[in-house]
Amino acid sequence: MVDLITILHPKRMKIYKYFILISILTTTTFKLWATPLPQTKNEFCARYVSNTNDTKINVLDLSSETTNLMSFKNDGGLFNGGVCWWHARFQRNIFYLSIFKPNLPKPQINEIKKIIQQVRLGNSVVTIPGYANLSDFSSENQKLIQAELNDWQLYDGVVLGSWIDGLKGETKVPASELQAKMDEVFQYVNVKKKIAYEKLQIKGITSHAWLIVNVKKMSSGYDLNIIDSNNPRMCELYSYKNGDESFHVSGYGDFVPYLEFKREEERLTQNGKTYCGIKSAGDFFTNAKMDYERDLQDMKRE
Repeated sequence: MVDLITILHPKRMKIYKYFILISILTTTTFKLWATPLPQTKNEFCARYVSNTNDTKINVLDLSSETTNLMSFKNDGGLFNGGVCWWHARFQRNIFYLSIFKPNLPKPQINEIKKIIQQVRLGNSVVTIPGYANLSDFSSENQKLIQAELNDWQLYDGVVLGSWIDGLKGETKVPASELQAKMDEVFQYVNVKKKIAYEKLQIKGITSHAWLIVNVKKMSSGYDLNIIDSNNPRMCELYSYKNGDESFHVSGYGDFVPYLEFKREEERLTQNGKTYCGIKSAGDFFTNAKMDYERDLQDMKRE
């Protein structure tokens, strides 16, 4: 997928994978809970409460269940260049702020549009009636979701678009710098239990994005469990090796991953806790718009 820089370079088309990463379905590298998306408030809030074994069901666990994932690939966008950034963020918002109510009647089309927009905004927990999971919801409403992703891309790229002149990042960095990035991601995902959104800076002005939902420390580096919008129906495995100066994926080439939209993740977490009546220190809401713009500006070339 090309990023929204395709506004300026319409000849750059989507990058397709010509390889298959090792699927979580065929490996025991990651042992995550098979956890469906919540259907009640109690199920939703359980992620913040330790159970009798002193462990928590958390948002990372949700990624191991196929029905919790988007049913369709990265597509559409400006000049048909794809919407990978927004596809990934929509998926993360669902993990953080959704409750499905399959026993309720399905909403009418206008209500579905409102639900999809609420998921995009990430301002509150969203109840999705008439569906058991994201797979069913996104499959039946693919055109509506795609239209919202297209609008989201346009909003970020044009309405907030001064940073569209270029994105920061290199396709290769010193090995020590890349290792520091991987150490940060390990702390972010496996210690803090956050879903990481990474922008992948590919050669030239092209970029992509994926989610990291688990990281396992190995003697040789790290194994990363990812959700890529170009293959969204499963979690995949990428192995980073100590001494690497870049990632390499066939079809993408060499690239460096950058941890981005961290403020957005904090806001999603705080909105979930507020719904569950959990007080948090700090003001995460008054400056939500400013934080959003800062997240975008962080991606701009220096």
